[in-house]
Amino acid sequence: MLPAGTFARKPVPKILILAAIPAMACIAYWPLRLAWADHLSRAPDADTAVRAVRLSPGDADFRLKLAEAQQAAGADPTAALEAAAALDPGNADAWIRLGVAAEMRGDLGAAESRLLDAAHASRQFAPRWALANYYFRRGNEAHFWPWARESLLMGYGDLNPVFRLCWHMRPDAGIILERAIPERRAVLDAYVLFLIQEGRLAASEPAAMKLAALANTDDQWILAAWCDRQLDAGAVPATLEVWNTLCARHLLPYAPLDRDRAPLTDGDFAAESAGGGFAWRLDPVAGVTMGRNRSPRYLWVDFSGDQPETCAPLWQFVPVTPGASYSLRFEYHTSELPSASGLRWSVFDGRMGIDLAAGSPWLSSPDWKPAELAFTAPAGGLVRLTLICQRLPGATRIAGSVALRHLSLERQP
Repeated sequence: MLPAGTFARKPVPKILILAAIPAMACIAYWPLRLAWADHLSRAPDADTAVRAVRLSPGDADFRLKLAEAQQAAGADPTAALEAAAALDPGNADAWIRLGVAAEMRGDLGAAESRLLDAAHASRQFAPRWALANYYFRRGNEAHFWPWARESLLMGYGDLNPVFRLCWHMRPDAGIILERAIPERRAVLDAYVLFLIQEGRLAASEPAAMKLAALANTDDQWILAAWCDRQLDAGAVPATLEVWNTLCARHLLPYAPLDRDRAPLTDGDFAAESAGGGFAWRLDPVAGVTMGRNRSPRYLWVDFSGDQPETCAPLWQFVPVTPGASYSLRFEYHTSELPSASGLRWSVFDGRMGIDLAAGSPWLSSPDWKPAELAFTAPAGGLVRLTLICQRLPGATRIAGSVALRHLSLERQP
């Protein structure tokens, strides 16, 4: 007697169990077969790869692996590649390899056609890069430039091989920028860095100008590095144009510079230094500390007495008009510094390093004091305004501080 609410289970007929066994075996067989085929396809020899294809003839990847093994063995992989492309027409790798194989056989018409098939099958970088290389090898500029540009539109990561191929095709900065380099920030970033690394500073100027017009805050470090390299080389006009573009777009916290009216950056020390270019450089020096006072606003520099015998903790590149006369005006006061302090402003020729204001006075005044020094701009149109501290003969290193404010540089009539 069964308890209430339960039902008796009928035994499963033995014949049904026996009928299910082959079906279950079939279900288990195919995954095992595919797994074994995948294992065989990884072998480097063509014979084993053939066995993988036989086990799974509809798998395009196995055909591609067979083609790899055949090519490594010196055999013709064309049949395997054609089968892979037929099984998976969207597989750009199959079409690319068919194109390369056709080119190696000397069948250039088929090579070009297969590579174009790859570009139609995939919108990714690889087929466009393959076509750019193909047309480069053929010396076909008319087709090379569009595919090089397409490669850069799709590219990511290391783009230097594309840039390098462009320079091998035609070492002309204007043509490369016009025909190959898209107005895409990531590409312009990479291209400007590439040109810096290659030492092609003059060629980098139009690219840097384009980047400055498109840049955001992520690109500042690249353009700052570019400005530094340009200024080291004495290329003032292009650097000034890029710098002023960044300032006008408020990517830098400064007003644009005018060589004749306002060539000095942040003479009131209102902003944190962006570093690079025409900004103030606050170089770390042992025994010297610096900071900004916000109200009233000024920059202070403290010397512990342990600084080097000569140091330049504060300086700025300034663009000027060659041959023009300028006056640097500023206010300062010092604390615990002797009258012969060894501390002064100097103006160096930005390229030759000649001191253009060697007669500037030592800074020493317990009260705020206006001061001025004059110089004539050098032929290169670039000076380096530098706060110099040096131990004078027969004296000890200074220990005290200086405060600076209201710096301005004006061209004289």
